[in-house]
Amino acid sequence: MKKILCILVVIILIIFIIIICNGYENNNIISITKTINTKNINHRKEENINIIGEEQIAEARETLNLKEYENMPKEIEGYKVIGKISIPKINVEKYILEETSEKTLKLSCTKVCGPEINKTGNLCLAGHNYRDTFGYISSLEIGDTIEITDTYDRTVKYGVYKIDRVSPYDTSSLSQETQGEREITLTTCTLGAIKRVVVKAVEIYD
Repeated sequence: MKKILCILVVIILIIFIIIICNGYENNNIISITKTINTKNINHRKEENINIIGEEQIAEARETLNLKEYENMPKEIEGYKVIGKISIPKINVEKYILEETSEKTLKLSCTKVCGPEINKTGNLCLAGHNYRDTFGYISSLEIGDTIEITDTYDRTVKYGVYKIDRVSPYDTSSLSQETQGEREITLTTCTLGAIKRVVVKAVEIYD
């Protein structure tokens, strides 16, 4: 009888120990799961954000929130508008047309060559020497500002650093070697079309 009682006590003790151990393991599993779901995952999210870059994320969010052509026409007389130029000193504000031809130059200023609006490179624009277009760009001075706005209404300011008169056959001002800078080149002809007035400007960093 005593042996039976001893065996029963041992069995009960074993069962009790197993129950306690299981409870401890479950608690550990819950703790580990909580740690993974909060600290580790959040840490990984922060790492991903740092890898992508805060500037790129901000730019993406800005682009997603902007509407194209909200503040400018998509075209003028069938020709695509790709942006707008403002030259405060000579009171010029014109839309930029995508292609250069005899007809488009009569409508506004045009893109001759270069990157998309406000991208790295030398954006070259042409315009007639009309009063409301590029007629007075020769009166600009070093340091004067020119603003270029894209179709999403994002504006970049450029500072004039060179003004010159060149031969109509001189195309050196169209070079795309800008050392990674954003530049613009404005070109118009002088009276009689004997020379070309060339104004070059580079992005101003605030």
